[in-house]
Amino acid sequence: MGTYYTEKEVLQDFYSYWEKIYPPLEDFHRNWLEKNAQILRVKKGQVLYESDDQQENLYIVLRGLLVKERYTACNDSKQILTVALPNMGFFTTMHYYSQSPALGDIVAVRPGIVLQIPYRKIKPYRNNDKGIDTLLQLLMYKKKYQLEHLRAMDGITLVTDRLFYLADNLPDLYRNLNRQELARLLLTSESSIYRAKNLFLRRKNSR
Repeated sequence: MGTYYTEKEVLQDFYSYWEKIYPPLEDFHRNWLEKNAQILRVKKGQVLYESDDQQENLYIVLRGLLVKERYTACNDSKQILTVALPNMGFFTTMHYYSQSPALGDIVAVRPGIVLQIPYRKIKPYRNNDKGIDTLLQLLMYKKKYQLEHLRAMDGITLVTDRLFYLADNLPDLYRNLNRQELARLLLTSESSIYRAKNLFLRRKNSR
């Protein structure tokens, strides 16, 4: 059985994280989050957003792991486009200021706990509250940072080199994704991931 977390515990962990990136965090911010965010306990495989939905929500991972995925006919499989680990999030539009739906479905690949915050609850405070602005900016930066590295991997031909690049530059993804998920992210087979991981471990142990 997995570890059970209460909503109070995970919210306190998130407040602590928020306070690290914005030390002047106040009771107002706690109250704002408690009033406007819905806490969702998600199951593995649960779909929070489909690419043709007209949602305007921000999802922040407290526990577990979310991915954006889309079906690829050439492989007859669902490709993982990007990943949200704890304290990362997904917007249901291309970005916060966009009205265009985000690409891919948002799916939980682990049981976990997620915050859902409607855009309409954020907009009155956007550019008016530094605490909320800092949180949004960090979420957008983390998304951009990951996407830039994933795009860089597109130019790498060999699966082994792509996995090495991922492990070196996005180590949290490498550690948290299982073999099947890595295969869907790198568009290759699980057996190729298995061989590449063995080579990576050999390289690591030889240093």
